[in-house]
Amino acid sequence: MAELRADELPTAMEMARALRAREVSSEELVVRVIRNVERWQPAINAFSQLWADEALTEARRLDGLREPGGPFAGVPVAVKDLYDVAGHETTSCSAAYAGNVVATDAPVIAALRRAGLVIVGKTNQHELAAGGTNAVSACGPTQNPWDRARITGGSSGGSGAAIAAGVLPWALGSDTGGSIRIPASLCGTFGLKVTNRKLSTEGMLPLSPSLDTPGPMAATADDLAALYAIMAEQSPQATLPEPPSAGWRIGLVGGYFTRTTRPEILAVVRSVAELLGGVGARTEPVDGEGIDDVRSVWRRITYSEFLAAYSRLPPERYERIAPSVRSWMEQGSAYTPDDIADAGYRWQEIGVWFRERLKDVDALLVPTTPYWAPRHGEDKIDVGGEIVDLQVVTPGWQSCAANIAGLPAVSLPAGHSPEGLPFGVSLIGRADAEETLLALARLWEQAAAYTPTYPAL
Repeated sequence: MAELRADELPTAMEMARALRAREVSSEELVVRVIRNVERWQPAINAFSQLWADEALTEARRLDGLREPGGPFAGVPVAVKDLYDVAGHETTSCSAAYAGNVVATDAPVIAALRRAGLVIVGKTNQHELAAGGTNAVSACGPTQNPWDRARITGGSSGGSGAAIAAGVLPWALGSDTGGSIRIPASLCGTFGLKVTNRKLSTEGMLPLSPSLDTPGPMAATADDLAALYAIMAEQSPQATLPEPPSAGWRIGLVGGYFTRTTRPEILAVVRSVAELLGGVGARTEPVDGEGIDDVRSVWRRITYSEFLAAYSRLPPERYERIAPSVRSWMEQGSAYTPDDIADAGYRWQEIGVWFRERLKDVDALLVPTTPYWAPRHGEDKIDVGGEIVDLQVVTPGWQSCAANIAGLPAVSLPAGHSPEGLPFGVSLIGRADAEETLLALARLWEQAAAYTPTYPAL
C-alpha cells in the first residue's frame, strides 16, 4: 500500500477488501499502524503496550497462508488494557497489577483471534476503569488528539484517542457507566455499549461486574458493526446491506437528558432528529422525567461492587492504587445495607422506565455527554450559563443510565463545539437490539454524508 496521509487512513472495511484482493499484505498494514503509534504516542499516550514484533510475526503468518481466513483476517486491532491477552500483562493501567502476565485469552480476545485480526497492543485507560477522564493511569494520562490540553474521556480513552488520531480504524473498549461512549463523544468516534451480559466479561479486570460490558469503538459505522459482529462471533462481512430509510421510530427524550447540558449539544441532538426525519424516520417527543436519581443509583451499585471486586488485594498492592480510584472503594464501604437495597429497588424501576418508553419507538435519542472535552485539571465548567462541578456532573452524567437499564447504546460523532472539539449524540435501544442501533448509526452516517477527519500531529 502506498504511503498515505493521516486523513487518508483506510477503514477496516477497506483494509479487508484490499487484503482479500491481494492488493496489500497484513504485514504492510501492521507496519503502518506501528509507525502511526510511534508517531502519535509521545503526543497523546494512547497505548500502554505495543507488541510490534509479535504483531508482525502474526501478520506474516497470515500472509503466508494459501487460503485467506475470514473476511477480516489480517486487519490490525488494539484492545483496552483490562482484557486478558495470553502471554502479556493485564494491568488495567494500575500499578497494583504490574507483572500480572496471564496465560489465556479473554473470550472476546479469542473471538478476535478466530477472526484472524492482528492484535498490535493494548490501549491506555483510566486506572481500573474507575473514572471518566483517562487522566489517572499508571501509564500516565492520555491526551485528546484534537487538543492535547484536554481530556479524552474514559475509561476507554486510549482506544478513543488512537482511533481519533488515525492510528488505526478500530479498537476494543469496555463500558460500565459510559466508558466507551464518553471517549467516543469527546474524541469524535463511534462507540457501542452492548446489552448487559450479551458478551462475556470473563478475562476482564472488573469495575462493577453487574454493569461491565465489552464493546467496540471505530471511525465509521460499518467498522463498528463489523467489530461488534466479530466480538459476538456473528460471521461479519466486509460489505453490509443498505439500511432501510423508512419505518424507524425515534424518541427525542427531554427531562433528565436535557438538563445540565450545553445548549449547543441539545441543538445537535435536535438536528440529528431532523436529519433522520428527513430520510424517512419518524421522530416524536418522549417524557424524560422520573430518573433524576440515576447517577446516585449507578454510584451505589458500582462503588459497592468495585469494593467487593478488590477487597482481597494485599495491602501492599492496594496502596499502589491511585488515591482517587481508592476513594471509589472507600465510598462503597460507606453505604449501608439500606442504601444498597434502595439502589437495587430503583435499579429495577429505572429498567421498567426505559422499557415503557421504548414500547412505541425503536430508539431513544439523547446527548452522549453534557459537554465537550474539558481541559486537564479543570474542576468547574460553564454548562449553558450554569457553573457545575466536574466531580458532580461527570462526563458520564447521562451515559450511565443505559448501563442501569441494561440496554444497548451507540454514540455518533455528530457535533463540534465552536472551537472545533467533537462531541457525540447517542441512540439507546431495546435489549438485544444492537443491529437496529447499528443500522440507525449507518443511516445517520449516510444522511449526514459523514466521513472521519483526523487532526494534524
